Amino acid sequence: MIDDDTAERFSNYMKKYPKLYSYLAEIVKKYSSSNSPFIIDLGVGAGLLSKELYTQISSAKILGVDPNDKMLKLAKKNVDFPGFEVKKGSSENIPSSDSSVDIVVSRFSLAYWKNPKESFKEIYRVLRKDGFLILEAINKDFPSWRLFLIKIHMLFNKAGFDVTKYHVDVYKKAYTISQVESFLLDSDFSIVEKQGDKKDWKFLIIGKKN
Repeated sequence: MIDDDTAERFSNYMKKYPKLYSYLAEIVKKYSSSNSPFIIDLGVGAGLLSKELYTQISSAKILGVDPNDKMLKLAKKNVDFPGFEVKKGSSENIPSSDSSVDIVVSRFSLAYWKNPKESFKEIYRVLRKDGFLILEAINKDFPSWRLFLIKIHMLFNKAGFDVTKYHVDVYKKAYTISQVESFLLDSDFSIVEKQGDKKDWKFLIIGKKN
């Protein structure tokens, strides 16, 4: 679990890279069929993705879910929109009723899920029929020598040792694209889109509740 000081510094560092969030928000907008979609930002962190979602889908209702109290406080601080709220929860215990959510989006939280099989079933539970899980994940197949270059880049850009370590260490817990495909199919999702391959540091995969 990330400590409070590292969480604050990580939030400040990631604010330097808004394009990472605007890209994913564009994907969410693409799959949003409702004028006022209910979106869960699972693993909301500091709320930077939710903030960008409101920029592109101003009528959305967004629930930020995270197990970390400090991250929830940062999210409330960073996302100043009336349709946004946060609740403490996890991928295995999402605070929402059955078939109530249009889209669940998660950016890089998969590696921290304690029980991915149960998590995918839980996401399936809260999604409405024809709802989408939009998952951006760290790629376990990413070459270690390229990961070292990312580490050097972060330190050079004054991310700090603790933030860099937090970012790099997550690869030890990451999953491959094929593993995530299996999780989705085993939970009765159909896979509608994939982006990324073994050479990429991350990948995107989108599942639909049938």
